[in-house]
Order: sequence, then C-alpha cells, then structure tokens
Amino acid sequence: MLAWVLAVTAPGAAPFANPAPAGSWVEAWYSPPFPPTAALGFNDVRSFAHQTVRQIVRAQTGGERVRVRLTNELGLAPVNVGAVHIALSSPNGVTEPESDHLLTFNGRPDASIPVGLALLSDPVDMKVKAFADLAISIYYPGSLAPSGHLTQVRISASGDHAVEAVWPRATLAWAPALASGLEIQASASHHVVVAFGDSITEGAGATPGTNMDWPQQLASRLARSPEGKDWVVINSGIGGNRLLHDGAGPKALDRFDRDALDLPGVSAVIVLEGINDIRSAYGSDGDTGPLSAKDVIGAYQQLIVRAHSRGLKIYGGTIIPYEDSTSYHPRGEAVRVAVNDWIRTSGAFDGVIDFDKAVRDPHHTSRFIGADQCGDNLHPNDAGYRAMSEAVDLKLFR
Repeated sequence: MLAWVLAVTAPGAAPFANPAPAGSWVEAWYSPPFPPTAALGFNDVRSFAHQTVRQIVRAQTGGERVRVRLTNELGLAPVNVGAVHIALSSPNGVTEPESDHLLTFNGRPDASIPVGLALLSDPVDMKVKAFADLAISIYYPGSLAPSGHLTQVRISASGDHAVEAVWPRATLAWAPALASGLEIQASASHHVVVAFGDSITEGAGATPGTNMDWPQQLASRLARSPEGKDWVVINSGIGGNRLLHDGAGPKALDRFDRDALDLPGVSAVIVLEGINDIRSAYGSDGDTGPLSAKDVIGAYQQLIVRAHSRGLKIYGGTIIPYEDSTSYHPRGEAVRVAVNDWIRTSGAFDGVIDFDKAVRDPHHTSRFIGADQCGDNLHPNDAGYRAMSEAVDLKLFR
C-alpha cells in the first residue's frame, strides 16, 4: 500500500528525555500545508500546466536515507504528479547530477494524491549532511492549481525537466510548493524542536535565500554548542497565521497537531503566535472584533495541555513590539503587554523565551530597536533575528 498520511493526530511522541534513536526517521525540514485559496500577491503563480517545479529545501540534520512528503491535505482536487526527483543542490537550484534520485511511490514513479491526504515517498539511499541544500523537482503532467505553502520556486518551460541539473529558461516565482516534509533516517539519536508561529518565525524580513530567520540561526547556535549537538530545529511558521481565526492557513489551534506535535522525532515546541490576532482585532482593517488578553492566554493554555499530553516540552515566546506598524492600536498594545506579563510570570510554559526584550527599544518598549527591524515596524531584519535566536537559553535543551 502507498504510505498515506492522514491529517489526524498520531500516537504520542517520545518525551523530552528520550530522543529519537539512531536509525529512526526524523523530520529534517518541514513546510506547513497551505490552502489553494490563499490570497495572491503581485507576480505570484498559482497553477502549473505540463511543467516542472523545483523547490530548494535545507536539511536540518544528516543521514544516509531520505524520503519526501507531498501534501494535498488542504487541497480542493486530486493531485497528479508524473515524476519527482531529489538531488543535492546549490541555493540557486543547480543540482549535482551524480546525486540525483528518482523518487517512487510503492515502486511507481507517478502518483495521485486524493484530497485531504499526504503521501510519503519510498525511501532512497542518499548521503546528506546537516544544513545541505536539496532540490525537490516535481513534474506536473496536466494542469493543476495545487495546495502548498507559497514559497520561492523555479518553474521550467513545458515538459519534464526534473532530472536536468540546470534550467536556463526557468522562471523564479512565488508559488505553491507540493513538498511539505523531508525525513531523514538519522545515524545518531536526535531531538526535534519545532518553532511554531507566524511570519516572524517563517522569516519575513530576513534577506531572501540566506537562511537568516531566527529558527535557522538558533539551529546554527545549537550545532556549535555541547547542549545542542543532538537537536534539530524545524521551522513551522506561516506568514499571517493567527491563534484563534483562520486566515493565512488554518488557525494555530487547528494546525498544532499536524504542524508540530505529529512531526517525527519531536521533543519540544517553541510557540510565538498572537500578534496577528491583536492586529486583526484592533487594526484599521481588522476583521474579528475585540480581543482580550484572556482570549490569547486561553489559546496558549490549550496548546500547552496538548503538548503535555504527548510528554513534550513547550516554551512560550513573548510577542515582539509593533508600534508604528500599519495596524498598531493602543488597545492592541495593552493586550500585548498583558499577554507578555502572563507568559513571563504564570509558569504555565516549561520555559520562557523573551523575544520582546531582545528586540525592543529599552527607552520605548512598545517599539523595535531601529537597527533590528526591516522597515515595517513589525518584522525583524537579519540582525533582529540574530538577537531573537540569542535570546534562547541553550540550557533549555539539556
């Protein structure tokens, strides 16, 4: 049978004290599933017709066997793929031909993924080092608007070009990417920590293509430290995501199991969500009505209970400043301050990461440090993401 992955809660994951043992499958990269109805931006591409799409992913751990997860969990129609290849790649999408592997699904090179499901490929023997870039190239034999996280991909001219190392006439575009997970059979034991959040976690504001979001910078810190040598950091951020309402992707309360708790090898979760709930409640174009600190805290408490029921650690990140952004409102700021006070003092989380303190102006605490934000008074830049990563006490991972 094909390795279908149902969008339901999986059995309990290993507790913090017990890492995924050597030889087990570990999440090495993840991209939360996304609906095909998401709003398009300028120059976004939504559909493909007899084309190949190449997606670059960064493996957060190494090993010698890999498999890829394709998503249609939030799709509106079956997805047909004609061929899927994986290869080591440069960041600009030029692959190493000798590393290319054709992925199969129950021994077949093509597959159809029904609505509401995901599909794991058969494993392939492939030596991958931690932080290596890989290209996943998918040929769509027909016309399709797939559901997948909007990201930067390369789109070929007409035809199956998945095995080709260089695409001289490729189009670089933001488009839905069908690959949502890379799993590696690790040669050593590993813990996985999932960074669960919105655009601030996903990396909006970081220099594109440089892996400077705070989860990636945290991964680099952990790789250099005695505490972190056994840890893998997975970025499960969705730009625009909210705790309590659907919007850019399903609300956090609905996607928490699939996008955090169910990932192979998970031991801990870092939650940084809530700013978009505040902005949507009190911004000039808000769509949800009033919001209280109790509403946000209630959502956190649900996430905490669900993580603890799996034997997992869950760490709370304080919400960073947003004054002078387009959706700032003093009533929203009061909610942010009250929520942050609760995160710091309640003891409900297993640990607190004070992202707010790391990037706020010490003389005007509702604002960013100017040098640490990208210009919209909402998202950090590379330096701000570095400050956020350095706010994480590595002792949390002992």
